[in-house]
Amino acid sequence: MTDDQITDQITDLARLLPAGPAPDLPAERHQILKEHLMAEYRLAPGNRRPTRQRRRARRPLFAALGAGAVLAAIAATAVALVLPGGQPAPASPAAVKLLAKVANAAARQPAPRVSNSEFMYIRSEVIYASYSDGSQVPTMEPLHEQQIWLPVANICDWGLLIEEGQRTSLAPPTDLRPPSSDCGQGNLLDPTYRLLQSLPTDPRALLNLIDASNRAHPVGQSLDSDGAAFFTIGFLVREAIVPPSTAAALYRAAALIPGVTLIGRVTTVERQPGIAIAWSDSRDRYEWIFDPATLQYVGERDYALSTGKPVLNENTAVLQRAFVSKAGQLP
Repeated sequence: MTDDQITDQITDLARLLPAGPAPDLPAERHQILKEHLMAEYRLAPGNRRPTRQRRRARRPLFAALGAGAVLAAIAATAVALVLPGGQPAPASPAAVKLLAKVANAAARQPAPRVSNSEFMYIRSEVIYASYSDGSQVPTMEPLHEQQIWLPVANICDWGLLIEEGQRTSLAPPTDLRPPSSDCGQGNLLDPTYRLLQSLPTDPRALLNLIDASNRAHPVGQSLDSDGAAFFTIGFLVREAIVPPSTAAALYRAAALIPGVTLIGRVTTVERQPGIAIAWSDSRDRYEWIFDPATLQYVGERDYALSTGKPVLNENTAVLQRAFVSKAGQLP
């Protein structure tokens, strides 16, 4: 990379930085101003990519750089994320160190005893951008609770989603639904607990499997293989109960993904303090948030960068996970 190219890259990054806050600007007012950016947010249709279509079909998911101090930190390091020759840099040493600690903490969790007839239950608080009637301009859904029940063993067992007062039965998406004779553990786009138990625990082998899955069923046209791998791992740890050994392997696999960085102190939508790692490109940013004391996954923050103005697209806090006997049952 030439000096002129580096200068241009730094200039582009500088444009992402918001203007400094006015003196004595209250935190609440600062949040309101950030939310007003949503009214200006426009995204080309080719950049959209829905996530978990069978769960929340109306929610395209994007991610990008955070605002304020987070952006300042990224601007200081982003140029180093591409090596000479255009190759992405490996995960930062700080991110690798944190992911190793997170993996070790996950591995120490007790492995639950689960029957094939049970369901995974995950309760979260979420806020995200919503698109309707083909609009290119998103609006933010109100902060609300989401409850989801997913089958332990059989992809053809219907799960359940309760969100914003609506109950939605969940089945495999039409384009991936297997014949009844092929009902079973599912795949990485729609995993059962038994599938997660069967995944390799060698980080490199697991990452290769994720890459192969993403080639067969792309998670988004605008994501390269590194971003798709990070997205897939984040999806699994957010909307499933992952066996301890598999969770440890997933976090160690994430440490092998080029471009993963440490963000530092953040908060979830529930204002729970956490420490985050992230992967980003020029369009999107994904952040995983971990409890700084227990190192357990507690949520995510996703941003959109594509207009040059970082816009929060989703903020999720995972509040409860458990196994229950049937869809709709509470722990």
